[in-house]
Amino acid sequence: MSDLEMVPAVESAALRRMPNGEFVFTLGRALKIIQSCSSSGIAVLGLEVFPGLNVSTYDQHLKSPEDERYWPGYVRACNALAEDFVRKNPAPGTDECILTTASWREFCGLESQVKAMSKRKSWW
Repeated sequence: MSDLEMVPAVESAALRRMPNGEFVFTLGRALKIIQSCSSSGIAVLGLEVFPGLNVSTYDQHLKSPEDERYWPGYVRACNALAEDFVRKNPAPGTDECILTTASWREFCGLESQVKAMSKRKSWW
């Protein structure tokens, strides 16, 4: 179970779940979900809007937090950029989107996976 599932209103705001477990929302509901993530300490690392497939890239410009002390600032920065992406997106509010999210715990797991993958690639 992802930490996003624990955020109030996420499940009721979702249109459906993808086979991989990701929630699908309307773009119109995304702002509320992002704000709920902010208050729950969950960073919105990226968004995909479809059917036109507009993908956010703001996460590529943010430096990963070195430790948990910097997590709240990272969440604020990511989620402010996510909100900005939603507001400026030309897609109708009825278009669908997926939010890629992570709590501090999940983020640490992702970082560990990335490091492990880069070590394996150095063997090749």
